[in-house]
Order: sequence, then structure tokens, then C-alpha cells
Amino acid sequence: MIEQVSDADVCQAGSCSTCCDCDAATDPMEEHRKTMRRFVELYNDLPAKTEATCPLCRKVCPAVFDRHGQQVVLKFDCPTCGDKAPAIVHHDAIWTQTKSDWPKSPTHTHKGVPIRPALRRLPRTVQTLCHDCGAIIVGRYFVQDGAVYIEKSCPEHGYFRDKINDNALIYSKAAWWSFEEQPGHEHPQRPGLAHCPSECGICSQHQSGTVLAQLDLTNRCNMNCPICFANANASGFIFEPSYDEIVKQMEVLRNFKPIPATAIQFSGGEPTIHPDFLKIIAKANELGFSHVQIATNGIRMADLDFARQAAQAGLHTLYLQFDGVGEEAYRDTRNHPGIWQKKLDAIANCREIGMKVCLVPTLIKNITNDQIPAILQFAIDNIDVIGGISWQPVSFTGRMSVDELAKHRYTLGDLAKDLGEIDGIEPLRDFYPIGLITPLSNLMEAIDNKPKIRSSSHTDCACGTYLLVSPTGKIYPFPAVLNVAGLFCEMNDLAFRIKERGRFTWLDKVRLYRMFKRHWNPEGAPGDLTVGKLITTMMGMIDKKSGRGKAGKTNYRTLLCAGMHFQDKHNYDVERSRRCVILYSTPAGVFPFCTHNCGPEYRYLSQASFAKPINKPEPAKAM
Repeated sequence: MIEQVSDADVCQAGSCSTCCDCDAATDPMEEHRKTMRRFVELYNDLPAKTEATCPLCRKVCPAVFDRHGQQVVLKFDCPTCGDKAPAIVHHDAIWTQTKSDWPKSPTHTHKGVPIRPALRRLPRTVQTLCHDCGAIIVGRYFVQDGAVYIEKSCPEHGYFRDKINDNALIYSKAAWWSFEEQPGHEHPQRPGLAHCPSECGICSQHQSGTVLAQLDLTNRCNMNCPICFANANASGFIFEPSYDEIVKQMEVLRNFKPIPATAIQFSGGEPTIHPDFLKIIAKANELGFSHVQIATNGIRMADLDFARQAAQAGLHTLYLQFDGVGEEAYRDTRNHPGIWQKKLDAIANCREIGMKVCLVPTLIKNITNDQIPAILQFAIDNIDVIGGISWQPVSFTGRMSVDELAKHRYTLGDLAKDLGEIDGIEPLRDFYPIGLITPLSNLMEAIDNKPKIRSSSHTDCACGTYLLVSPTGKIYPFPAVLNVAGLFCEMNDLAFRIKERGRFTWLDKVRLYRMFKRHWNPEGAPGDLTVGKLITTMMGMIDKKSGRGKAGKTNYRTLLCAGMHFQDKHNYDVERSRRCVILYSTPAGVFPFCTHNCGPEYRYLSQASFAKPINKPEPAKAM
């Protein structure tokens, strides 16, 4: 059953959502939350009306979720097929109490909210948003013609459907690769609330820690990209927190319990144009962030003197906007003449001063996805400085028709197909969600008895592989070299045994080595790669002296090759927000990425309250 909350529970410290005459009743943020919740009572219990695709004639018709014994079924009222349309059983955690298939999983968050365990099978129910107004409604995921779709019907705006993944096999495999659920934060900013994602800021329902914290330094930019939703021209105001306000936001992240945020990314707008940029980078290191990176277009980092100052201040990595190879690749997405050379100069500067680069291509079907082979080859050719590619299928804002959305929707299944055209990559073998490596965090925590952040995001959020790159530039996906599924399952079991025992022994070291040997695949590995050299190569993922520069010339290097599909109102799944590991710190609170930037789109409201009007309509000049 959907969790219910009383008005008295919601009204806290003058911040109410549904009830009273307090000042919050006219606050734009609270009005937005209230609007999102206006239909939740329709779905508090079964039966619940919707519209869905008839399994026989494939026409959209009235339907209803109802209970049949202990199961939730979808019944179709198809005018064409009548009683011939069968009721279909749906896997469900909205109206059905379920348990995790990992016995050691917590059942509640730190604040006592029941955890809905991950559902592995299709079709399944989904708590989602209206494609038009963003209200919380219920829909379903189902398979049709080898692809996974979402369909839903808003009481006000009617039926809508979207493609979740172009490859149901890739999707279904990924769904099984999450481990124990996580209990979230000990001291959420908004406790005692129930209707995700209308309670963000961050609430007691959130389950994951912060793998990567985000902090917008400004919404000004020295570019004006047609596809960007985060700049001042798009929002109509200037958002640029002061140095002191930014420090407060960083302190919030470092004070998270039980695990503080350790990695931070400054974004925007273009973060490098904030007047206190270098001072902020230095302060992030002083506060204890062990990894500091920026999401950037590369224009200012193309200046060697500025790049060197940023590195000296403590900047580690560029998360570099990178839509393709050559000037032409940026014409439709960026429309900024000369930007290609700026990116080459920024990468060369990182090589010179010892920083790392992660390429970030925006993927739009029939517009940018033809650049995938060239981008991968560029990364391989520059493997001495490029450590990863974060492919990002575009997230859509505003109103779109089903046909228009289908034309440009690019899913992780599409990415797997396109990468599968490249020699050496087999998507069904090689693609896993990022949660696969959670046992490594469990093991490290068991060894030193200190809490570790886990990649506990939803399996729909990100999927990909690590590539070993030989000194000659040949690629070998990790799953071709290691049975990663068996390795991480065994590692998870060992981690819990060590934790229960309370100490890490020499015998556990032997077990670990034997574990790697047991899951080593010599037939898939290059002839000169041994288990020992693989371990040295894996050290290069966290120690640049082992895997980068002169010391890395004879080693195999690693390249992260993963897609991160952020949500929008059309394909929204609330469970993904609950498990989000990329959290935005703002003056208005902390928000999961897909509630801040898309779906509920808290970005505009959270920034508008701390913004000032635009005096000049043009963007900042390129530097």
C-alpha cells in the first residue's frame, strides 16, 4: 500500500504541504509539492484505474489494477477484444508488502520508513509522474517487441507511453545485479514524510549515500547551448551563490551521517566562471573531499595558466562535455565555433599538469549517436589522460508527443547495441549496472571497520563496463577476462563473514587471491596479462602512479565505458529517485539528481529563491 501521511506529520517548522494557513501555503516550492500530490489518494488502495495497451489487439483501452488473491493484476476493458483480453499478473511493491531477495538487507531506512525492495521481473507496477503536469500517478513497465516500455494515464492529461530500454534482455540482466538495500541518512533534512518525490530536500525515504555530490556554482555560462536547461538564459535569472554560501553547502555534505560525502563535482552553468572558483576548489580539499572534479565545457581549462592554477588548488578531474570528434559534431548541440580546438587544448593541458579527464557525450538518437565509435577511439588514443566515458542519453523537458519522443529517445539498450558494433565488445556479456561493485565497498568496510559509500543506485540508472586497454590500444572488456558475476557474489559473502567475525586475517588474504584465480578466464585474456598484472592495472584506477604517466606505459590501462540515463517526466520511476547516489546540495536543501534537474524539476524553484534578475541578456564572454 502507498504510505500515507497526515497533515500534522507534514507540517514541520513552518513548512507545510497540504494543510493550513501558515506562510508555507503560499511558498512556490510548497505549492509545487502540493500540486504533485493532488492525485495520490486515487492510488492509496486497489482497485486503481488507468489506461493500458491491450495484449491482444495492442490498442490503448481503459484498465484497472486490482487484486487477485495475493497478486496484483491488470484487467483490460478493451472495446475490441472484450472478455478475450486476459488479466495480467504484475510484480508489485506499491500495494504489496515484499521482502528483499538479499536476506541481510535492512527493511527500513534510518528514520523508520519501510524500504520497497528492488523488483527484478516484468511486467511490474511503477510509481511515476504525469508526462505533462508532473503529478504522482501509477503506471507499469512491460515488454513489447523485445523492448521495455512505460505506460501511464493521468486523471487530467490522459495516456502516455515511452520506451525505457530498447533491449529487454540487457534490461532484465541488469535488474538482477543489485545487492543489499541501503538505509539512507541518519538525519534527513525532511523527516516524517511519505510521498516521494514531492518531499525532496532530502527526506527520510531516501535509501542511498552520496557517491558523487553535485554543487552548482552559477547558472551563467560562456556558451549558449540549444540543448541546455541549466543556464541563465533558459531560467531568466542569475543564480550564483557567494563563497560563504557554497562553503555552507559543502559542509552539509561533509556532515552527512553515517557516511559523509567524499567526492564532489562543481557544475553550473559553467563553474569555472564563478569569481571564487579557485578558492572554492581549495576549500573543498580543505574540508576533506578526497575527489574534486568539475563539469565543464573546457573553454577556460584550455588556458594552460588557468588549468595549472586549478590543479594547484586541488582540482583532480574534468568531466568534459564531449559530443563528438571534430568541429562538425558540435554544430547542432552547441553551436559555438572553435569549441573543438578548445577541448583538444583542455585535454592537452590536463596531460601536461597530471589531471584526469572523463568524456561526457550527450546522446540524441539520429543526431549524435553516430559519433560513438569515434569518441571511443579518441579515448583509447588518449588513454594516458582519459579515464572514462560517461555516455548520457538526453533527458527531455517540456511537452512532447509520443511520436516526437520516439524519434529522439536514446536508451541504454541503444547504447549497448551501438557499442556492440565495435570489435571486442559483447553487450550481453559485458554490460552491468554500477551496483555490481557494491561488494567491493562491503569488503573494504569489513577490513578496516569504517563505513564506506556504496554504489547502490537503481539498476536502471547506469549500465556499462570497464575496458582493459593494452599498450598497443587493443581493448578487452573486464567480463571477458574475469567472471565478474561470480567474483563479486563471492566477494560479498566473504565481506559479511569477515564483518561477523570482526577481523580480517591472513587466511582471508589467501581467499581473496584464490577468488581472483578461480574467476580468471585465460581464454579471454591477452597472453601477456597475468592475474598479478591485472591487479597492478586495477591499482591504476585509484593510483595514477600505477596506471598513468611513465609508470603506466607498459601496463594495461582501464577505461570506464558506461551510460548514465537520467530521467524525465516521460519515463520517471520514483524508486530510482529513492536510490539516487548523485545528490545536489543547494541553498534550499539536498536533492537527488533526477528530482533536481528533471521530473519534479526542483532546480528552478530552489535557485529562484536565491537568485537575482538578469541585467544583460547575453551569456558571459568566452575566456
